[in-house]
Amino acid sequence: MDVGPVWAATMRPADPRGLHRSAVRLRQGSDPIMHSLLEALTIDRVYLQGEHSGALAGEQALRAAGVRVITVPGAGHNVMFDNPDAFAAAVAGQF
Repeated sequence: MDVGPVWAATMRPADPRGLHRSAVRLRQGSDPIMHSLLEALTIDRVYLQGEHSGALAGEQALRAAGVRVITVPGAGHNVMFDNPDAFAAAVAGQF
């Protein structure tokens, strides 16, 4: 993963043990998987991803379930830092 100085700065105050625990749990995943949970919700849903994050696995299934999938230009994993205006517009439903 290619991260920039802004992301690194956000991790500086984090407890390394907490980061490790989060990483281990994320790697283990959930049952059911997060995509299935998101697909099953009956509220308005949006999945934001950065343009530099690559292809989204399961995108077609998310869209078929009514999830709006928005790819934010010029952004990576930290969409809100990389392109804050587009992030705010997408969250407000204006993207």
